[in-house]
Amino acid sequence: MEQNSISKESYKKLLDAIFPIILKNGMKGTTMDKVAQTLAMSKRTLYEIFDSKEEMLKKVILYYHRNHIGRITKIFEESTTVIEAFYHILKNHHKVMGQANPDFFRDMDSDYAKLRRVYDRHSDSWQDNLLRAIDKGVSQGVFSADLNYPILLKMFRIQMESLKRMEEFLPEDVTLPEAFDIVSMSFLRSIASQEGMTILENVRKEDLKTESK
Repeated sequence: MEQNSISKESYKKLLDAIFPIILKNGMKGTTMDKVAQTLAMSKRTLYEIFDSKEEMLKKVILYYHRNHIGRITKIFEESTTVIEAFYHILKNHHKVMGQANPDFFRDMDSDYAKLRRVYDRHSDSWQDNLLRAIDKGVSQGVFSADLNYPILLKMFRIQMESLKRMEEFLPEDVTLPEAFDIVSMSFLRSIASQEGMTILENVRKEDLKTESK
């Protein structure tokens, strides 16, 4: 039934508006009532666009992943070196982590396992793209050439996925985004060459200056 009652542009804006609601409340906690109330629209109108809550969740998650890949592609196109691109990609993910309720990831593992499989397919595909990007980074001289990157990327992904589900075990003075930032920067530093490390630290300093303004 999707988008029968609204324009394509309005439909995209609606998906964009629903995603933060899902992040904040988790899959289970995102009801049609909550979405309608948050967006100041009637639940009837919402059901005219989506047949069910499950359809809404699926459409929003798939739309987010398509846009995410588009954002990452743009970052690579606009970055001078691959290590700069990796930094900005991780910063982008950091922002999402800051908005996400841990229930979002737990729900993906349990009640919404089908969506989890969709998420994993995208992640597996993107890992192949990352390996190609790393090869380019090695040729640019910003990544070390003597590392087992297929295993390193898999281990890094496991770390990231574990962090998303361990917020309740973090020390009280450490937030999930802060933990993500520490782990992701440690990963980048571990694979950077001497030249790459210089570039990384300069990019990070400029980013921190921008944030402090």
